[in-house]
Amino acid sequence: MTRIYPEVRVTKLFVCLLFAAAVVAANPFVETFLSEVGVDPAHQFVELQCAPDAQAVDMYGWQILTSTSACTLTCELGYGEFLVVDSAVLAEGFVGCGTLRLNPLGDSIMLVTDSGPIADCVHYPRYPTGHDSAPLPPSTGSVAFWNYDDVDGQSMNWYVDSTPTAGWANDDYSSIAGTITGAGGVTFEEGGIAACGQYGRSGHCLYQQTNFSINGLGAGTYQLNAWGYYDGHNYYGVYPESVTVGYSQNVGGINFVLPLTGVAETPSAPLARLVRVSGRALLLSGDGSAPVNVALYNQLGSRVSTFHLGPFKGEKRIELPATLAPGVYFATARKGTCRSTVKAVLW
Repeated sequence: MTRIYPEVRVTKLFVCLLFAAAVVAANPFVETFLSEVGVDPAHQFVELQCAPDAQAVDMYGWQILTSTSACTLTCELGYGEFLVVDSAVLAEGFVGCGTLRLNPLGDSIMLVTDSGPIADCVHYPRYPTGHDSAPLPPSTGSVAFWNYDDVDGQSMNWYVDSTPTAGWANDDYSSIAGTITGAGGVTFEEGGIAACGQYGRSGHCLYQQTNFSINGLGAGTYQLNAWGYYDGHNYYGVYPESVTVGYSQNVGGINFVLPLTGVAETPSAPLARLVRVSGRALLLSGDGSAPVNVALYNQLGSRVSTFHLGPFKGEKRIELPATLAPGVYFATARKGTCRSTVKAVLW
């Protein structure tokens, strides 16, 4: 394990910019720090890494809080490094002071900045697993974090790691691999696929390719949803069977063929662009001349929500319901004779 000494410090400007970026609704990118948690009484630890971008962060004065302990850090999280905090290094005083104790049956770990805000947290056991929710780790194992940023979004999931890797990159995650094509062997210009289940939510984006690999999953059963863009339209589908993976297992051979039918996204001229997507919200444009009505369709083509707005000028923001499951949705906005449809991909 690399020792990180308190006299090595960097400016806190990066940290301020980090939290500002994390809360911008139009940018779904989120930087995280908690990477692995081991609950084995013989070696309990919390591993930190700045991900998915490995940056140096001054953590002097930050705290790690659990239900029964607190420790204060006096060190830097170096560029690309994994910082392991446990009783041994706290006793030596190299990374901080205080105590670290974890309840193997259930606990919450909070990483708190020196000025008070919570930088990151994880709770176990809590399902479905995801950004701050982890499964119950085995007594001799750990829970590890998968954090991958793609141009179309970010996949984040906690899963059980049967062989803890304190101080090293996480492994032992499960994955689902295969191909996505359109009916008749069409290769989509771009597309994506998401796996959703109790032990993870993760996805993979495709660009003029057919192969996919969904990583960072825990052992469990998943439903697959996919979409593809071809010849000016988006198409979608649900894999007819659930897919089950075991611990640290790759399940391949999932050949997903999307029918080239159904709700399709239609391009809009600038003056007719009534709706666009920002995170989990719809942004509507109005000129005050007529009401704007919006219908939201799921991956089966069924209408799941409607929104009716009277005449307005400027831009209106509609938050999508928090109960919507991850997947591909299509929002169709109508104003008089104008109509436009966009897709919303929710992970």
